[in-house]
Amino acid sequence: MLMSKKLIVILLDGVGADLFEQYRHRLPHLQQLARQGTLVQRLGADANANSMPARAGILTGVDATRHGVYANDLWDGQRFRPAAAGDLQAPTLARYARAQGKRVASIGFGLVSEEDCDWFLSPWWQDGCLRAKSLNSPDIHSLTGNNESLTRVAANDHRLLQQAWKILDEKRPDLLLLELNSPDYCQHVLGNDRELVAWSLELVDAQLGCLLTRLRDSDLDSQYNLAIISDHGHQQVETALVVEHIIPEVSTHCDGGLLFVKHDDATDMVGIGEKLAVFGVRALDNRSYLPTEKCDRLSVFVAPPHTSFEPAAKHGGSQPTAKPRYISTHGMGPDQPGDDRIAIFAGPDVRPARLARADSLSVMPLLVRLMGLFDVCEEPQTC
Repeated sequence: MLMSKKLIVILLDGVGADLFEQYRHRLPHLQQLARQGTLVQRLGADANANSMPARAGILTGVDATRHGVYANDLWDGQRFRPAAAGDLQAPTLARYARAQGKRVASIGFGLVSEEDCDWFLSPWWQDGCLRAKSLNSPDIHSLTGNNESLTRVAANDHRLLQQAWKILDEKRPDLLLLELNSPDYCQHVLGNDRELVAWSLELVDAQLGCLLTRLRDSDLDSQYNLAIISDHGHQQVETALVVEHIIPEVSTHCDGGLLFVKHDDATDMVGIGEKLAVFGVRALDNRSYLPTEKCDRLSVFVAPPHTSFEPAAKHGGSQPTAKPRYISTHGMGPDQPGDDRIAIFAGPDVRPARLARADSLSVMPLLVRLMGLFDVCEEPQTC
C-alpha cells in the first residue's frame, strides 16, 4: 500500500559508510534515527561516485546512461562546464511530486529545477543562493579555499537549515529537499585530521538534532517521514596527476579519481591512452558511465590507488605529478568500498530495520512510496 505522508530529504555530503560506522557513537541524533527507522549500512555508489551524478541518481532513480549527468562537469560541444538541472534527461522526484499536486520546497539541493518547486533556493556552492523563488536569498559566505573556509561552509549550512525550518513551520510543504555539506568540504581539505573530520560529523548531527527537536515540539514529527542520504564516501589521496602536463591541449574534466577526456577519433584516443598509462591510468568501459550518444567522443579513465586527477590551475610549475590540493576525494573507480555511503529512513511510516547493503538506485522508489506518488515506479520498493 502506498503511503501518503510528507517527506523531508536531507543529503549529507561526503558521509561514507566506513566513516559513519567509525564515528556513529558520537552522533546521537543520527544514531537514534537509525535505531528507530531503517539504516542502510552500505548504500552502493553510482558508477561515478561524485556529487552531481549521485544527486541525479537519488532524484531520478536511473543511472547516468539514462539521466545524462555523468560527471560534475559535462561536455557541451565546446568545453566541459558544470552540470545543471537542465541537463537531466529523466524526471525527478520533485517533478513527479509537483505534477501530482504536491507542494515542493528545495533549499539549496543540487540539480533540482526551480520550475519543479513552489519554494526554491539554488545551492550556495553553485551561485551563493542567488536564484530564489518565493523566498529571500540568505547572506552566504564566500569561500577562499583556505582551511578557514570550513567555518564558512558550516555557517552556510546553518543558514539554509534555518530557511528550511521556516518553510516547514509556515508552509508545511509535502516535500522538502535540503543539503548539509560540511563533512565533504572538511575531508577534502583536512581529511588527514580525523578529529576535525569527526567534528564535522558531530556538527551536522547537532544541526539535525535542532531540526528534529523543532519538528517534535511543533507536532510535525507525526506528519513527516525523513530520508537522510549521503552522495558518496571519501578516500585519502597521496598523489595528484596534473592532467594538462601529461596530455597538453586536450579537453579534460577531473572528477576525483576519474578523468573524462574529449577526443576526435580512435587514433587520437590511442595516443592519449598511451600517455596516461605511463602513470598507471587505465581506460574504463564508457558504456557504464556515459549516455550512448557521448561514447564516440568522450572516454573515461581511472587513476591508480591513492591517486587523483587535478587541473593545472591548482598547481604551479610544469610537473606531471604534485601534492594533492584535495587530500581526500571520491569517484575512485569501479567497486571501491570507500565510495559507499549510508541512508537512514525514519518517521511514522518506516519500520525499524537494518540492511547490510542496497543498490544505489533503490532510493528513489522508496521516496516515491513514502510520498504516496503513483505511476512513477512499476514496483516501488519497501523498507
